Amino acid sequence: MKKNVNIGIYLVLGIALLMASPVCAADVLTWEDCVKSALANNPALIAKRKAVEQSEYAYKDALNNYLPKIGLSHGYSLGGPQFSGGGRGSWSASVSANETLWSAANNSSYRSAKLTYEQSKISYDSESAALRKNLYSKFLNLLVEQEQSNVNDKVLQIRKENANLTKLKYDSGRESLGNMKYAKAQYTQALASKHKSDRSLEASRRDLLVAMGEDSYRDIVVKAELQVPDKTFTDEQLHEALDNSPAMKLQKMSIAKAKESVKSSESSLYPSLGASGSLNWSGDSEFPNDSKRWSFGLSLSLPLFSGGITHLRNSIKSAKAGVLIAEENYRNAKMELESNLRVAHANLINACETVEAGQLLLEANEERYNESRIMYLAGAMSFIDFENVEQNLVNAQISQLEYLSDANAKKITLENLLGVTLEK
Repeated sequence: MKKNVNIGIYLVLGIALLMASPVCAADVLTWEDCVKSALANNPALIAKRKAVEQSEYAYKDALNNYLPKIGLSHGYSLGGPQFSGGGRGSWSASVSANETLWSAANNSSYRSAKLTYEQSKISYDSESAALRKNLYSKFLNLLVEQEQSNVNDKVLQIRKENANLTKLKYDSGRESLGNMKYAKAQYTQALASKHKSDRSLEASRRDLLVAMGEDSYRDIVVKAELQVPDKTFTDEQLHEALDNSPAMKLQKMSIAKAKESVKSSESSLYPSLGASGSLNWSGDSEFPNDSKRWSFGLSLSLPLFSGGITHLRNSIKSAKAGVLIAEENYRNAKMELESNLRVAHANLINACETVEAGQLLLEANEERYNESRIMYLAGAMSFIDFENVEQNLVNAQISQLEYLSDANAKKITLENLLGVTLEK
């Protein structure tokens, strides 16, 4: 019996300690933390990084076009005049080497591999810039949801106080039943908005974790100051983007590859020069030493109509047309990028000015609400007028958060057009 009592005491103490232990706090992440995680874990970015490695190996492999090809052989053969037997065996061994001294096709193949390698690095930068925009958007969404939750808490507190105040005035005979019910309904609506905000908060956490490349869910909180972004944009940044953004670099690379395609098509116009040499042994023993032969030669080859009589001419014309297409695509992309950059900058300025004006309006509504609450308590203002002032404050708080979110979203759009990557 005593033993059971002791067990019961330990169980109660264990439960008490468990209940007293603090709840695991959410992990606090800065923007730098999110970038670091995305660089290490995002699968799309990792795939692009591996693609760069793959094209680098292919580029290095293309160097073998300039290196000799060496072969060794060792064999045994048995033969004779009839199948009935009496054949004679013979051993042989040889070493041979072949080297292409000059080939326009090999040169073009090497340059093409190098261009593909350079293109893969630019593609990685393009993916990094796109991921940065997506990651920042998810980061911003979570930050806004956190701020929205704070705003909803404030609204809920306002609605609760007003519902209690209206109920108090109704009980004292100084307010109508309809106004009392309306204030209570507003509080219920604010409570529902708070619950909705909490669910959106969890969804935003999951979205950010996915963008970071994390497979499992965890409770996170982002830490940043939601403020008016810098709207400075110079012509130097414009020209830098037109020349060196990943999007424009890819367009330039398309032109370079199209020009290389012309050279590859024209390679059939030029001969290729090669050299070969070999050393052979043959005899009755496995490693014969009595019969040796060596050879060395040079060869010059020029393919004539290897693809047909008109193949070479048409393939060259087709490749040259591809260069013109790539150049026009580059010109079009450059004009579009310049226009998009200027529009994005204008949108950023508009959004920032809206935030600045909205802040003044929010401060004015806060002051009006404080004044109106005193007047309503004193009976110098009707419930309807006070409710209008209160609603204006709530609308201003929500709108200001939307203005800040929109301004920061416009900022990341502009930076994405400028080609800013996660690494920058």
